Amino acid sequence: MALSPSDALHRLQQDFARALHYQPSEVTETMVPGIFPAEQLLQIYRNNFIIGLSEVLSATYPCCQAVVGEECFTQLARQHVLHQPLEQGDVSHYGAGFADTIECQPSLVAAVPYLADLARLEWQADRASQLPLAPQLDLGQLAAIREDNIGSLRLTVAPSVRTLDTATPAASLWQMIRRDNLIPLDLTQPESALILRRPDGIEVLATTPAATALVRLCQAGQPLGQASDPMLECLPGLIQQQIFTTLHGLPQGDCTC
Repeated sequence: MALSPSDALHRLQQDFARALHYQPSEVTETMVPGIFPAEQLLQIYRNNFIIGLSEVLSATYPCCQAVVGEECFTQLARQHVLHQPLEQGDVSHYGAGFADTIECQPSLVAAVPYLADLARLEWQADRASQLPLAPQLDLGQLAAIREDNIGSLRLTVAPSVRTLDTATPAASLWQMIRRDNLIPLDLTQPESALILRRPDGIEVLATTPAATALVRLCQAGQPLGQASDPMLECLPGLIQQQIFTTLHGLPQGDCTC
């Protein structure tokens, strides 16, 4: 039974995508011979495809590239492109799972054990950069927070905020590389991070597991009464860092704004 035009096009697109990733495909049989043989023409397409997505990865993971160098990063990017197919036409969303690609290279992990964590942080930074800025929390509301009402209050987190807990000091490494300022670091020290978009770009804040846990609790829409004491101790600092946009649950008349 003959395929409909739309089904035939879909199959051709799938065959072409497989061919670009060096997977078995019959796409060369449908290519019209010209100056170059079909396989040679397909290789030109492959090279351009890999180079294009590698440039996307280079823009998304500049700190990782700075750590390992251009040659090593190019090989990593090639491995990622060939094993993580582009699933949509918008390449601005390409690059997820690069940390997993790194962790599939045992010798690289042994030499640079913090690289995968740094990649995870850079991916979160890329995601945050594509989300909208949010208004700041009305600080006038804070005066209405009391011991007898704090447990029922909920805080909305700015949409760009991302949290990350890593086994290595990824946030401090990111800051050091971006600022081109070498400082002594214990590369075995676990670290937590808050990643968010500011008007002038992405900010990465090194913080504590209690702080990231509180942010995730608020992102889940839970009241502050569900937070532990160590989490609540982080609240003033998070408010100062403009992590939240709205305070919910104050009784009418309690707001002093």
